[in-house]
Amino acid sequence: MAENSNKRNQLTDVFRLVLILMVIAIHAGIFSANSLLSFYTVDGFFRVAVPVFFIINGFYFQKQVTDFFKFKKWFKRVVLLFVSWQIIYLPLYLPVRDINTNHLAVFFSELIFGYHHLWYIAAMAMGGVGLYFLRNRSYIIFICIGLFFTGTILQYTRVFLKPDSLYYKVFSQYWIFRNGLFFGFPMMYIGSCLARNKFIQKVRVDKLMLMLVLGCGVLMAELTFVYFFVFKGDSYHIDFILSLLLLCPAIFIFLMKDTGVYFKSFNTKNLALICGAMYFIHPYVIFFLTLSETLSCNEVYVLTVVITLLLSTLLFLLKNRLHFLL
Repeated sequence: MAENSNKRNQLTDVFRLVLILMVIAIHAGIFSANSLLSFYTVDGFFRVAVPVFFIINGFYFQKQVTDFFKFKKWFKRVVLLFVSWQIIYLPLYLPVRDINTNHLAVFFSELIFGYHHLWYIAAMAMGGVGLYFLRNRSYIIFICIGLFFTGTILQYTRVFLKPDSLYYKVFSQYWIFRNGLFFGFPMMYIGSCLARNKFIQKVRVDKLMLMLVLGCGVLMAELTFVYFFVFKGDSYHIDFILSLLLLCPAIFIFLMKDTGVYFKSFNTKNLALICGAMYFIHPYVIFFLTLSETLSCNEVYVLTVVITLLLSTLLFLLKNRLHFLL
């Protein structure tokens, strides 16, 4: 295959679309009619999407943010992105009716840590800060694994608490564990570590295939254990899955080892930008579609994908004027 002239990994750019479709499926609640299928997909295999995105962020952060000036520029851009979309989504989380202490507490937590899906940007900002100041210290990988384990414990704590207790309400707040410290930084550090140690070039294909198969098998076993022995029929959404520490880096390495050019006349960076726009836009589309109670979750998913893709393409075409949104 020809050399990739624009130095981008085209397969990774294309796979971003697959990951975005997974994220939309999670938020649209696809397969909600079948609780077991929903758990193994929405709260299972689809959960590889966000960690892989963080690993991609960390990988390119290590390669591109090489001094304080570049870090400051990167950080300002991320903060501007976060603030812009937080303002756009303000009508969906600003308390205007029955304002009380609980509503205000939730509002301020979403204002700081990000509304709904925008937690990702806040977590990326925190992860970037940690990466810049700690990225060349090898022992940090063990701290990151410890942080991810801590986030996992905090995630499952609510399962063992009484639903009407104060502690249950506290540990049911996603920002407690799903944030830059326990999720964003560890996953971004994995990406940084892969770049710094040139694992893409070092890992043999046979070992990579073993990692992928083993990762999928361990993920299936972990999900089965959680569903039948931890949740015991109850319904909880999860983000922290320990087997993703193996599977997601393996997926990323697999993508990056393919350096072929599949689109000679198309810059796949454009597709990556459109996928980014889809991530930011789709919750608004879901919000308006679910106002109609006649649509099933699967119908909402399909319509969300189509409408979001159209709106994201439009936003991409206007990127020069609305650069702060991408």
